[in-house]
Amino acid sequence: MKTTVNFGRAFILIVVAFFNATVYGQSVAPIDEEGGGNYPATYNDAKTPCISPLQYEMIEKNIKDKNEKLKLKTGGQRTTSTAFEWPLQMAPGFNDCNYYLISNYVDEDATTGIKDYNCGSVTYDGHRGTDIAINPFPFYKMDNNSIDVVAAAPGTIIAKQDGHYDRNCAMNSDTANYIVVQHADGSEALYWHMKKYSVTAKTVGETVATGDFLGVVGSSGSSTGPHMHFEIWANSSSSSLRDPWAGTCNALGGTSWWARQKPYTEPAVLRVQVNSVLAVFPGCPTTESPNEDSCFNSGGTAKFYLFLRNESAGDTVYERIINPDGSTFLSWTHNSTTSYLGSYWYTTKTLPSTPGVYLYDVEYKGTICTKTFMVDCAALGLPAMSGSMGISVFPNPAGNEITLAGEGLENGLYSISLKNLIGQIVTTTSLSVQNNTAQKSIDISGLPAGVYLLTMQSCNTRIVRKVVKQ
Repeated sequence: MKTTVNFGRAFILIVVAFFNATVYGQSVAPIDEEGGGNYPATYNDAKTPCISPLQYEMIEKNIKDKNEKLKLKTGGQRTTSTAFEWPLQMAPGFNDCNYYLISNYVDEDATTGIKDYNCGSVTYDGHRGTDIAINPFPFYKMDNNSIDVVAAAPGTIIAKQDGHYDRNCAMNSDTANYIVVQHADGSEALYWHMKKYSVTAKTVGETVATGDFLGVVGSSGSSTGPHMHFEIWANSSSSSLRDPWAGTCNALGGTSWWARQKPYTEPAVLRVQVNSVLAVFPGCPTTESPNEDSCFNSGGTAKFYLFLRNESAGDTVYERIINPDGSTFLSWTHNSTTSYLGSYWYTTKTLPSTPGVYLYDVEYKGTICTKTFMVDCAALGLPAMSGSMGISVFPNPAGNEITLAGEGLENGLYSISLKNLIGQIVTTTSLSVQNNTAQKSIDISGLPAGVYLLTMQSCNTRIVRKVVKQ
């Protein structure tokens, strides 16, 4: 995710106003949104719980047998030794701006009502874990192994299952592909719904460290779409359920189990893309078709998509097309009238007539997400950029150093330049790509805070990314 504080959008517009070139124009587009709204996904609920009572009995028996065999601790007293990091991460080469939303927390209401740790209603009756859904295009991401499940804390694998069907859409008796890890204090973490044949090759009794690969997010077991159900027990009994989120209404443990607890809501741009035709959302269990393009005709039209998390009524999303020289070709806004857990919007815009590499830039609630696209690839002598080819820049925003990393690149020598918003080159270097992969660190400690455009170019390829220096 590319996240930054809003350092003054007005200042940026003043700076780019100095661009008075004849080649690139700048205008403000009318608000003419064509479609979008609630992202078309279905999440587990009381009718389709993630884990059935019968499955809980099976897990407990399995864990008990393994504990006796491995002679592991089963008491489970809360200590500071178990502090969880986030249990999901993007796989190498995957470069969406973000990839998840929380569809359900633990239900803290012991009656037929619902209540999450923050006294809200992001849960369903009887839910016992945190459901982290991948979004957008969840089945597309699952098919491409885009999101990894990783160990949130070190421990010992005490139960695992793999080989089960992973495209379920409703409540059934199918077993999920899962891992259970016991920690040093006797507490246990359940990682549920993983993709078939993706579960780590490590066996029961082997240890994992924080961040170790456990599997790929899937939709196995009772699941209405790809997500990871993350559940915490204080010991080897399901009756020792704990809610890892600290909040006013947490009666199941009270304190946070997170090393860095995320906020209750995380407004962000998850992804932006540019299309010639509409994206397709067929619904569970069919894989979506993003239909993203990278090359367009001069003066033609394209559909500009943005995908948001935790959109709230009254919010404003700023969108613009950035010229190759860093000036603004076109800008417009999306004004939120309804609140959504996950949402998407798209609009059609007329493209520049000048060949070049452009950026679609979206800013929302302090997060920035960009996508590179090209106008008139034939005139540029450049091939279209495939979805598997790209460079990630991290951290972004950055401090004193940035790292470039990418896969699916054409082998060869690349020149790298960093330009400020008035088009001045402030840093240059080179990179040799071998085996279609690349990684390089660049020192930017001497640069002032601001926005820069990084260009990585070879004889046949040009890739542009935005970099924010804090």
